[in-house]
Amino acid sequence: MAASVPQRSANDLWADAAKQLSDDDKQHINFSRSDKRNILAELHADAEKLRQRSVESRWKYTRKSGETVIIRDVFEKIVRWVDTFKQIGDVAVQYDPAHAALPWAGIRFLLQVTVNDSHRLALLIEGLARIAELICRYAVTEALYVEGASKPDEGLERAIVKLYASILIYLSKARQYFEQGTAKRIIKSAVPVETPLDSGLDGIHIAEQNVNQWLGLANRDDSVRNHKELIRLLTSMDEPLRRMDDNLKNIQDDLQASRRSEIVRWLSPEPYKQHHKQAMQGVLPGTGRWLLSDPDFKKWKDESASSILWLHGTQGSGKSKLISIVIEDALKSFKDGNNPPPVFFYCSRNPAEPTRSDPKAILASLARQLSSLEPGKPLLQPSINLYSKEEAEGFASGHLQVEESCGLIMQLIGLYPQTTVIIDAMDECDPTTRLDLLRALERILQQSPSLVKVFVSSRDDQDIALELSGYPNLVINSQRNSDDIAQFVKAEVERLIQAKKLLRYSANQTEMKNMIIDKVIEGATGMFRWASMQLQYLCSFRLDKDIQDSLGQLPPDLHTLYSEIYDVLSKTSGELEAMVFKNVLHWLLCAKRALQADEFLAIVSIDTKRGNSTGPIYKDFVLDICNNFVIFDSQLGIFRFAHLSVQEFLEKRPEYDRLATNRLIAEVCLWSVLPTPGDLAIEKLFLGLGWCANPEPTRSELLRRYADIYWPIHCKSAGSERKSGTLRRLLQHILCNDEATSSLVRWGHRLQKHSKENVDWKVQRQLDDTMTTPESVSSLGLFLCCIFDFEEYIEDILGGKTPVLHCFNIHGRSCLQIAARNGSCATLDRLIAKLGPETKLPAEVVEAAAENRDNGKEMMALLLDRRGADIVITEEVVKAAADNFVNGNEVIALLLDQQGADVVVTKEMVVKIVRNFNQNVVALLLDWQGADVVITEEVVKAAAGNHHNGKEVMSLLLDQRGADVVVTEEVVKAAAGNFYNGKEVMLLLLNQRGADVVITEGVVEAAADNPINGKEVMLLLLDRRGADVVITEEVVEAAAGNPVNGKE
Repeated sequence: MAASVPQRSANDLWADAAKQLSDDDKQHINFSRSDKRNILAELHADAEKLRQRSVESRWKYTRKSGETVIIRDVFEKIVRWVDTFKQIGDVAVQYDPAHAALPWAGIRFLLQVTVNDSHRLALLIEGLARIAELICRYAVTEALYVEGASKPDEGLERAIVKLYASILIYLSKARQYFEQGTAKRIIKSAVPVETPLDSGLDGIHIAEQNVNQWLGLANRDDSVRNHKELIRLLTSMDEPLRRMDDNLKNIQDDLQASRRSEIVRWLSPEPYKQHHKQAMQGVLPGTGRWLLSDPDFKKWKDESASSILWLHGTQGSGKSKLISIVIEDALKSFKDGNNPPPVFFYCSRNPAEPTRSDPKAILASLARQLSSLEPGKPLLQPSINLYSKEEAEGFASGHLQVEESCGLIMQLIGLYPQTTVIIDAMDECDPTTRLDLLRALERILQQSPSLVKVFVSSRDDQDIALELSGYPNLVINSQRNSDDIAQFVKAEVERLIQAKKLLRYSANQTEMKNMIIDKVIEGATGMFRWASMQLQYLCSFRLDKDIQDSLGQLPPDLHTLYSEIYDVLSKTSGELEAMVFKNVLHWLLCAKRALQADEFLAIVSIDTKRGNSTGPIYKDFVLDICNNFVIFDSQLGIFRFAHLSVQEFLEKRPEYDRLATNRLIAEVCLWSVLPTPGDLAIEKLFLGLGWCANPEPTRSELLRRYADIYWPIHCKSAGSERKSGTLRRLLQHILCNDEATSSLVRWGHRLQKHSKENVDWKVQRQLDDTMTTPESVSSLGLFLCCIFDFEEYIEDILGGKTPVLHCFNIHGRSCLQIAARNGSCATLDRLIAKLGPETKLPAEVVEAAAENRDNGKEMMALLLDRRGADIVITEEVVKAAADNFVNGNEVIALLLDQQGADVVVTKEMVVKIVRNFNQNVVALLLDWQGADVVITEEVVKAAAGNHHNGKEVMSLLLDQRGADVVVTEEVVKAAAGNFYNGKEVMLLLLNQRGADVVITEGVVEAAADNPINGKEVMLLLLDRRGADVVITEEVVEAAAGNPVNGKE
């Protein structure tokens, strides 16, 4: 018998909707409650409890589409909508909240039946939150257009009833779904399945669209005029959910300010705030609104799923400005108390700022920003713990690597209700490593316990497009940003006219102004950069007719426009002016660090042909002669290219070839480095080159600060260009001439003073090898050749002599070891050729090659080819390769492939290989050594704990040496504690050696303490061996100490 439907009271659209249900659907809707006004209070209490429980348990689930939904965030939305509905009853006196008791009761019932099962809850929680929103939104619509209208719209009323009916049907079907046990079968299915709940939500969406169509026809004026409070309430529903934990503001770290600054600098020295301020310059008020109001952007921002949104477009389309607008919007939300502050990074392919294209530095900067709520505020404990750990180890691992940053980021994210990560110009990251950054972001997205929103901008580079193809994206095109471009062009034309740079001599300024605006807007086709450069180009004309002619044949693309402007700028009337212009471009193309304004101005004033200075020049002069190719970054006090497209344009021109540009800069640097008072040999050399031997002291000193550190790096980067001409003569003199020793020694002394400066770690590593002892000072030229691979000078330095193997730098490294350590293959080859057949290759050289992260494989191949008989795979070599996280696998595989039969295998060596390398390396070891490889408990434990290749290595051992693999408690504990492979290794052991896997208290404690993979391991253990999982006090303590997913 069908349930009795409540009688309709005046304007009770929910009662009308209930009448449209089938008898079967009515059976699963509770119409009998008399205390309708208590439903809301009960639901609010239940939802609040569940919200708190989801916070403590950190519930989340993965949608069929791949996004991770944070259940806590969904419950916060339900609580918000319940609170909002209460306000409707207070504001709309003519609306009876009891009418909506039916759907609210349905929501409460479904929450109650899924309360103890997060998997079942995942099937409908987002749908319930959406229904709660619709109940509120259309209660206001009823009050405005049905109850409160002077003449109710019957079509709109019918559409609302149909929407309400679709909601009731959904709630009825959901109840049937769970009562019949269908949900349980779906949950256990490994394949994503379409459920009746999905189709029910589709029906609700269609009904809502129908209501909105009728709303578009309704008379809004009457409603808006008479119900301003309801309109305000309706508007507030579109505001984002508040996702802020006020407890973060009360955190204390008990650190002195100096200690806090020390930790922050160690995490990352990147001036990310200055980069943002520079990006914000020139952003016009009101621009970028199209992005902030875009439906895809709002969905990414508001929904409860961790996800990536990709903003992409062609060069010069304003991506960085849009990113700065998004960051400002997120910062405003933080200032308003709605969200934690965003973390962000502006990538840049600038050789003077190498860290801005390095994924390691980018992730480290994000970790730094997450370490405190605001700069200067107390630090969060995970960052303090990591610093203390590294400090205790003497910072042996150097700066944070990608994996370390990811681990720290995930720990820190666990302390925030939401984290917004914004990355600009992903395409400017190093192409060889930028996918590491993208994949790290994806891993953070999937594994973090709290809500994570990632916003990325880039050009449409193929590798990035392929990686992000499965995520939502927004394309910048002329249809979307046309209003912004029009506003920009109008403002820029006005500015240039006011500055008397444009139309200064025009007889028809108003007419010409409008013509310029119209033509430039028309030709921009979505590119701000093109519009900006075109306006700057027009400034070079004084007569209206010339401007009109130029507007009639505007270049269609940036490259053509750049070519025309470059021709104008490079053919100035003054020879020195043209020289400064080209110097500016050369230095910006390949300077190895950012030069402060005084340094830069002093350096670009040097006449590279004559080896002297033009005299003082000034910032405005440089900006004027370089037009819009170059800008001054007022935040950092440096010059930079106005846009990446300028750099790309110049790199294609033969006169700015990378080798030639580095040759030019190397010559200028040596002009500054070499002069020594009274050094007749230098004076003679300079005279022969036509150079001034007495540079102006102040400017020479400014250049020397840079030149002392980077001259050998520019010489190396000059490649074949250093093997002839002026640079060849300079290097020949400084490296091979005994008369130049004094210049080199003075340079070495200055270099020790510079070592206190903030120098990139890789450069510092190279310069450390130049430090000599009193006995080896005469070998400094040889050391330089070994560090920077100046192989063409080895014969000149050594002559017929054999390399002095006992000549060491201050760190005790020989020239062979220095060459191997720095990846100087050609130099190492020449040095090896100098060794007599009776002289064995020192083991330290092999170790240095094994740990070389740049070209370790090539170095090792060279050693094996030249002196294979001397190479022994020792524990020290294996350890060196294990520490080489870039190509260590390739190095050790090459060694085993060629020398595997001769390896003297020790237990310790096997453990190191199994713990640190991939399955290919372990397979080579087993193939070559066979029975000599003893599979001990330590070996199996090492395989289980192999963070990156544990599953594959363990599978190999089980397959090839299964009889020798004993699964002990220590092995299972290692699997449970494996950061990145824990679940996979544990699943493999349970599947293949289930009877041997004993789940002890120690195993459960290891899983609880695992900061990255712990939750997945624990869920697997509970699912497969739940009866064996005992939660002891020690397990609880381990979980409590796990800052990432301990609560889960």
